[in-house]
Amino acid sequence: MELEKIDYIDNLFLSYNYQLARQSNDKVRVYTLRYGMYHAAEFILFDKEYDISEIKKEYSELGFATDVRILSENEEIEEYLFEGFFIKTPLGNELKNRYKQFVNKQLQNLPEGSTYEYINSSFDLLLQDDNQNIIEDEYYDSESQINIIEKINQLLSNVKGAIFIIIEAPAGFGKTCTANEILNAFSPNECKQLPFFTELSRNREARVFKHILLNEIDEQFPNGIKQNIVIEQITKGRIPLIIDGFDELISKESNKEEVESMLTTIIELLKGDAKIIITSRKTAIFNSDEFLNSIYDSKNEFSLARFEIKEPKIENWLDSDRIEVITKGNFPVSQIANPVLLAYLRNIDFDTLKEYVDNKNDVTLIDKYFDYLLKREQQRQNLKLNSEEQLKIFRKLVRFMSEFNITAESKETIKDFIKDYNQKLIQDSLKLYIAEEKPSIEDLIETLSNHVFLDRKPNGDVGIVNDFILGHLVGENLIYEKYQEHYDNFVEIIPQDFAIKSVDSFKIQNKENKEALWQIYNVEDFNYEVTFYFDLDYNFGKQPGRKYENLYVFDREISNLKFSTGCMFQSSAFSSIIFSNCEFDLSNFRDTSFQNCSFYDCHLINSRIGQPYSDFALFACESNNNFVSDVMYLFENNQINSETGDILEPLDEDMVLRHFFQVDGIKPRARKFSYIKKSLSDYPEKEINKVFDSLKSKGFLHFKDDVGFITRDAIHYLKHK
Repeated sequence: MELEKIDYIDNLFLSYNYQLARQSNDKVRVYTLRYGMYHAAEFILFDKEYDISEIKKEYSELGFATDVRILSENEEIEEYLFEGFFIKTPLGNELKNRYKQFVNKQLQNLPEGSTYEYINSSFDLLLQDDNQNIIEDEYYDSESQINIIEKINQLLSNVKGAIFIIIEAPAGFGKTCTANEILNAFSPNECKQLPFFTELSRNREARVFKHILLNEIDEQFPNGIKQNIVIEQITKGRIPLIIDGFDELISKESNKEEVESMLTTIIELLKGDAKIIITSRKTAIFNSDEFLNSIYDSKNEFSLARFEIKEPKIENWLDSDRIEVITKGNFPVSQIANPVLLAYLRNIDFDTLKEYVDNKNDVTLIDKYFDYLLKREQQRQNLKLNSEEQLKIFRKLVRFMSEFNITAESKETIKDFIKDYNQKLIQDSLKLYIAEEKPSIEDLIETLSNHVFLDRKPNGDVGIVNDFILGHLVGENLIYEKYQEHYDNFVEIIPQDFAIKSVDSFKIQNKENKEALWQIYNVEDFNYEVTFYFDLDYNFGKQPGRKYENLYVFDREISNLKFSTGCMFQSSAFSSIIFSNCEFDLSNFRDTSFQNCSFYDCHLINSRIGQPYSDFALFACESNNNFVSDVMYLFENNQINSETGDILEPLDEDMVLRHFFQVDGIKPRARKFSYIKKSLSDYPEKEINKVFDSLKSKGFLHFKDDVGFITRDAIHYLKHK
């Protein structure tokens, strides 16, 4: 046993770059560390009666700082080394500095005298324990007594063992702010934990997630700390891992293997007491087979918490006086429903807000916001470039990013690009300075590389400061025909996630600009997924008017749409959608299912008994009128069952529930609707829906988007039948 202890302690010190000294024996171990001019000798006594005075004196005379510890528990030595190399170093102070830098960056986009405040939003939480049992499935309103940061801190403190926390939100609605608030909540000296925070972005280097993570470790931790030490401390929970922008490395071009590799890298770390938190835009990745397989096929035991931040309401941002001004002025709310603008409106002078509302027909608020930022940049940085000239520079930069499908690059690369592709503009601006103030061209390029539109990432790369500004610049490049001018193949140049950001940004643009962007995406042959076009139509106020094949829409509210003449939905699925005041012509749907959806004040049109319909399937859906029952009635009268010759046993609840277990029939497993449908394909969809409805109403099944989870009540029911 003593030999095992000695080997363990030896390996522990060696992993921290110590060397085992020749004076070591089974009574005392002597470890030396040479780091620059600093020399240290650590004496670990296995026998507290052993006299080490001579050895200690020898090292002291050689200039070594010496420390003697009596071994009691291995854990105590581990904590001693962790504190010495991580907590009691500048690394601990860097946490607060990083948060301050983040806050200062937010304030750069706001008027002078503004204050930064994290805006609490409503959120959903689905919590599973390390046996995949659902522990909690709750919706928390933004006015609740506990906010998302407090809830996450509760889980980090109270959940035993490893935990994987996923925070999803729509683009631009608080992921990075939430990640930084979690970071700021840690106090290393009190909790003895040192978070490792990384913000992902795409550059022109290899995008293998595991390599990026290891590179980030090398960048953020001192040279004396090896990668394996950091990885080990992550699994022991001493270094919580926070990854902001997990989806940044995943584009339309990403293949199944790349996604699986990213997920596997994280799952491999989820052992012991690991605490891993990732943020991501709302994406189908976390409902994919790749994700579910990674979770349920892993031999590691860990809890899983999925948070979904809802879009903040305007009331979360603006006080009643400001809302009253906007309401009384009949100002179009669609032009302010964006966090970037709401933060601006929250902090501008009250009289300025009234002026904006009174002059709403003069120029859009978004134009005023950009004009404010760019004019202030002229004053702050002493730039002799007007607002349009600054926009030209950064529209060019975004075209460069589009061409190489990147969201960030090294600062030197950004500076070189600005210098090489804006020479005339820069030279002309230099002529406007008086001699005493005139900067060198290199100084001016440096100033532009620190522009309010740009942000330095933790790894030193520089990218556009937020998705809203990136999307705005992409959209302007398109409606001003700059992509078209510079690229013959411009439809192949713009990555789909850039296009999505342009649509999100242009939702608050004026009608003319929205229409111009919609026309370009509608007419040109961009090879984007069908979901992009459905969102494009809906976000820009268009009725469905094209063929949508293999469309998957999930977890959102859809209002005032007419699914009628001019559109066709083929092999598609809608999951966890709240439909309000929509009309459905069933003849426009082929092999399309609605899963866990709610229908409010929705109606059928052009539907009658005797008319053949092709698979408009409802599973676990509800309505506040007769919509669901009317659909089921039509199918009951129209359904033609195939003659297979097989006699099937009646479909019952137990049969369905047993699909939600792993092969061993003991541990629960989430299942996608598509898997269940395929498994029960011999049964009429009306019969399947009836069982699903019953199980949902009993609380035996919980649905998140297109994934179903068996609850503990159902497991208890099956065990005690």
